[in-house]
Amino acid sequence: MRITFVNHAGFFLEASGTNLWCDPWTISKVYNNCASLYSRSAQVPTERVEYIWVSHEHSDHLNFPSLKSIPEEHRRRITFLHQKHSSPRVIDAARKLGFAKIVELPQYRWVTLRPGFDIFCGSVGTMDSFFVVKADGETILNMNDCICTDSEIHYIKRIAGKPSILLTQFSIAEWIGNHADDIGAVAQKTREFKYYIMAFQPEFTVPFASFSYWCNQENSWMNNFMISPAKVAAMNLPGVNFMYPGDVWDSSVRTFRSEQAVARYMKDIENLSIDPTPAPVEAEVIRKAAENLLQSMRKRFGKILMARIGQLDIYTHDTKQLFTVHPAQCRCEVRTATPEEAESARYVMCSQVAWYTFAHTWGWSVAEGTGTFIDRRFKEKGENELWRRLVTELSTDILRFNNPGRVLRTLQFLWGKKFEIYYHLFGKTISDEALAKLSAEPRSRWHGGSPAQA
Repeated sequence: MRITFVNHAGFFLEASGTNLWCDPWTISKVYNNCASLYSRSAQVPTERVEYIWVSHEHSDHLNFPSLKSIPEEHRRRITFLHQKHSSPRVIDAARKLGFAKIVELPQYRWVTLRPGFDIFCGSVGTMDSFFVVKADGETILNMNDCICTDSEIHYIKRIAGKPSILLTQFSIAEWIGNHADDIGAVAQKTREFKYYIMAFQPEFTVPFASFSYWCNQENSWMNNFMISPAKVAAMNLPGVNFMYPGDVWDSSVRTFRSEQAVARYMKDIENLSIDPTPAPVEAEVIRKAAENLLQSMRKRFGKILMARIGQLDIYTHDTKQLFTVHPAQCRCEVRTATPEEAESARYVMCSQVAWYTFAHTWGWSVAEGTGTFIDRRFKEKGENELWRRLVTELSTDILRFNNPGRVLRTLQFLWGKKFEIYYHLFGKTISDEALAKLSAEPRSRWHGGSPAQA
């Protein structure tokens, strides 16, 4: 088996006479041009690619520019793999991109792609998924962006067995609470990373899905909380090895060049470039986008639910305007903000982010994920929570029962992940206590130690 690291969450796996490329993101900025790769991607021989697997629809995993860069004749030949989600949107997008061969993988079931090459796809949460490959006597567990409870992790461990290689996210990937680590996101991600290693006990762990940075003036402050490869290496966790784009792991050799990879990443991080605040957007354009989104939400969720959503006040710091959103009336008012209104508005963002937030069903989630706004009352979890839930559902499209086909897809999706739902509901968030309990158990490999080097 050979694994070539491409970038971020992407790698090219060759085994048992076949190959598979996971989560191609090689070019372009993502999330409203607010996130960018911090290292140059490795080249993939697209003429040899047989399968592409995409974990979920976020643009650092389902990246349209990267997929469009694959020559059209190869897109027609390559088999596109994705979980059978309740929403067919990723499948529809793949067809529009020119992929003629598409396979929707059943939830929590093994599938044989070729003799000796077995795969397993499991859903976590509303859209994330993990992936297991068994081939050439090796087990590769790609946990990607999945955030699990302790019970979910042990459930997945029973499915996957002992991995040869665990690939998992190691740094924060979303808004962490205004301009400070107020919600403990860095410490929590570190706990999760350690717990995954301790629970799965892989031979090797390759940290990944975190090789991007916040590249816009509106969110570059979050780079101060980046968990860098050097910080992970300094934890001295057993079997942890970084791979730089183009590095290859060969199962017959079983070595890495982790120290060199970390050094190259840290050099890349020293040279990050930050884009200026985007050009302002006219107030009327934002107002119309907001009202159009509200109308779509009312059509989907009805007047009664919309009437329960509180008023949203958004101040755009570049144009000095206040947008007052009334979900119950599907109405948005705009005026020049007074100094008092500018100071009291709950949400603060630039006008381009405000437009993007309303112009796309996924806009609010992107703004939250990228940290391109300030929420002055984010600790008041109950306030505007219904707004977040409804706009997220509109974006993810996970629970749709508007026609027989969607009813069937939704029920199949939920039934396929019934045990994951159970373990999520009755599991516990990874905590210091959970780490202490797990480390106290007899472990043949949990003794610390340095990574394997070439």
